[in-house]
Amino acid sequence: MNSNYNIIGDIHGRTCWRDLVQDDCVNIFVGDYFDPYDKISPVELMQNFADIIAFKKQHPETVLLYGNHDMHYLISSDRATRYDYMHAIDIKQAFADVVELFYGVAYAIADSILVTHAGVSKGWYEKEFGAYNGEKPSAVADGINKLWKHNKVEFTFKANATSWWDMYGESPTHSPMWIRPMSLAKHNLFAGTPYKQIFGHTQVDDITTIDNNLVCVDCLGTIVRSYKISM
Repeated sequence: MNSNYNIIGDIHGRTCWRDLVQDDCVNIFVGDYFDPYDKISPVELMQNFADIIAFKKQHPETVLLYGNHDMHYLISSDRATRYDYMHAIDIKQAFADVVELFYGVAYAIADSILVTHAGVSKGWYEKEFGAYNGEKPSAVADGINKLWKHNKVEFTFKANATSWWDMYGESPTHSPMWIRPMSLAKHNLFAGTPYKQIFGHTQVDDITTIDNNLVCVDCLGTIVRSYKISM
């Protein structure tokens, strides 16, 4: 079994992932495949997504997770910035065509690390599953993915904001699609445990470690770098 893992930050149409994937690793994409910051044509966006899917088919161990910029094409209850109204139907269909290739929204590495798009807060987890009693990342990931499969609304922004003015994701009950690092650090599900979380969602200049057990990998807007670990 491969014990090397390579976590790649938010894509947003960028092709630099081709320079980051490693043949000797389980490559993990944390989501957000569309809604570019840069001027990338719809044709290029679709082709890039198709290329990621082709890579997954060639390397079945690859893990594809969903992000909030993917979720808003799957359900319509709330929408992130840069939502592509003109091509939304096509993007939704592109996801529907390959749904079986996506792992879900949470993935556990060696039962010590949890990978999601934005991170899991204690507030959101306990709102959905009850008190956290030291469950390992694999059990946490399993519960989260089952909830995603049956009730995606619980991952939306509107379902989890605790203040009307919270337009960014700072509520402690925001989901693994939305919470921001500052709130995650204050309400980390794994605080006081040996477990680590790896996530994207919030742009950073480089791979950034917070409080020793939180790692943000959403750096592709400034540097072509992924987060590689060996277990």
